[in-house]
Amino acid sequence: MAAPQLKLTVNPEVRPLRQDDARAVALLVAGVYDELGSKPAMSIEQTEQLFATPWLQNGAGLVLESGSEMAGYGFARPSRWKGLDSIEFGLFLKQGCRDRETYHFLTDRLLEVAVELAARHEIRNVTTHYRSTDTVHPPVVREIGFEEHPVSMLGFRHDLSVIPQRPLPPGFVMRPARLPEENATVLNLSGRAFDYRDRQGEPVSDGYLDFVSGNPGFDPQQVLLVENAGDPVAYTIVDASAYENGGSFHITEIGVLPGSRNLGIGSALLSHVLGWMKTKGTGTPPALAGMFSSNHAATLFWRIGFRPDPLRTFRFFMRDAVPPARPQFPGR
Repeated sequence: MAAPQLKLTVNPEVRPLRQDDARAVALLVAGVYDELGSKPAMSIEQTEQLFATPWLQNGAGLVLESGSEMAGYGFARPSRWKGLDSIEFGLFLKQGCRDRETYHFLTDRLLEVAVELAARHEIRNVTTHYRSTDTVHPPVVREIGFEEHPVSMLGFRHDLSVIPQRPLPPGFVMRPARLPEENATVLNLSGRAFDYRDRQGEPVSDGYLDFVSGNPGFDPQQVLLVENAGDPVAYTIVDASAYENGGSFHITEIGVLPGSRNLGIGSALLSHVLGWMKTKGTGTPPALAGMFSSNHAATLFWRIGFRPDPLRTFRFFMRDAVPPARPQFPGR
């Protein structure tokens, strides 16, 4: 059943996003995804936890309200995308609020914030992304100047029914990382393994390991290292927070240092991780993963049995932070 249209009883107003908006934002996002037959990347509780972190401290968020109804929200913040500095632009609009006469109150202000941030940080591009199943927001961002980028984020899933056995090559050893003592080791590996960021994207952020390991159900098998003669050469990170709430495991990252590639280490890591997931019991939901369509590691996931998942596939859109000035003609 389609969600009811929101009837705006008063003119919409825009105000700054507050920390106590977390639940209303989570419900808005969940409602949009439910309308599209999908699920948000984070639960309502996880969204509330996100708002308690400094994820937006260098940016700004805005809320579109009509009376007591949250009709939409958006944010802009400095970020990294495909190895370059960018302003990340987020926008969600409630059903019934996607006509230009309504959303322009929010998008006009949000673009002003993005342009101001870009000027402050000397950044040229603004980027945003939406699931391939989202048919409602891409027309809006196109209307405000974004164009679709040829690179997408491919989503994959593995049903865990058949897991190929892939042993490590001789001389290599796999073990759980000792967190938080080895946080720096994992972060260093991640930075070195992402050696072609235009194709691969960005490595794990500094605070992400604390987010993963801070979950009450954290298992050391979620963060693994592969060593050669005691030197770490590869790693993998699994986010189990969604699984703990009835969702799926998510393989957040897998990386192998350039000098140790094409030896079967990545296959062995994935095989081990999938086997660990399967031991969690019957009814274990599928494993999920995602990567840029330009990332050569996509073939590795395919060989291990992952298959495309449209709900985890994202389209990217980009626009100049400051659009080019219109040409001036004599007599005008």
